[in-house]
Amino acid sequence: MKRSENINQEVVNNITRFGGDLDEERPVDFFLYFPSEYAAVQVEVELINLRFYTEVRYDELTEDWGLFANKKMNVTTERLEDIGNWMEQLANKYGGQYDGWGTVI
Repeated sequence: MKRSENINQEVVNNITRFGGDLDEERPVDFFLYFPSEYAAVQVEVELINLRFYTEVRYDELTEDWGLFANKKMNVTTERLEDIGNWMEQLANKYGGQYDGWGTVI
């Protein structure tokens, strides 16, 4: 099991441990960073077409463009791993990086 699979499994376990229902959709946030606004907006368009809610913001501290994407979905370890791999490939395609995801427990 890869490190990200371990983290994904830990979060899924915590959701159920604290009474969360995995059969209910929950908002999941994804975080990506790009060296240019153009690159961030290119990825934003792809995510909007897949019904993600998105926001692009400039970070003066890092001088990167942050792309924050949100989608309501069922959370499973396998699904998070698949989406994480896809997000990483998408970010790399535009010279950016995928920094993970988060959700409410």
